[in-house]
Amino acid sequence: MPDNIKNDGGGTKKAGQEILGYFIAVISAVAVAILIRIFIFEPFIVPTPSMEPTLMVGDKVIVNKLSYKAGTLARGDIIAFHSATEDGKELVKRAIAIEGDEIVLTSEGEIFVNGERIEEKYLPDGQNISYLNQTITVGEDEVFVMGDNRNNSFDSRYFGTIQEEDIFGEFLIVYWPPSRW
Repeated sequence: MPDNIKNDGGGTKKAGQEILGYFIAVISAVAVAILIRIFIFEPFIVPTPSMEPTLMVGDKVIVNKLSYKAGTLARGDIIAFHSATEDGKELVKRAIAIEGDEIVLTSEGEIFVNGERIEEKYLPDGQNISYLNQTITVGEDEVFVMGDNRNNSFDSRYFGTIQEEDIFGEFLIVYWPPSRW
């Protein structure tokens, strides 16, 4: 080493600062990802065929956890909730009727909400749907839910309405498999 160049350890100090900077960046990214996962978006795997063909068993979806904290639940929303009757199992169904609605199910397979027949273009073709003739009034902070695959769905027709507090999010997108985008 030439006499006029001295090694004072500055390179080691800079390398340490750079490593510390990378470490802080990685820790920050992990913390932000965890916060997003806990409070905003949650991955969810569709557990049953009750929403076919809209959602297939095993579809990996993103559920928006803020949607009902920041807004309101609407008829037709696809929601994820904790089931009170299925040992806390998480389910995904469509909100058919909300607080204060009167829902009428007919033996002809029609559904009326507050006297108006609802159009359900999302139902699979070729299903022969029939309900017991029944009228239900949805109570305060409750939701009446049904799967799109009506002939293969354990839903509010069997377990009654669900509590809004059991809803943890609204279906946002299918992220896997890519063929379902």
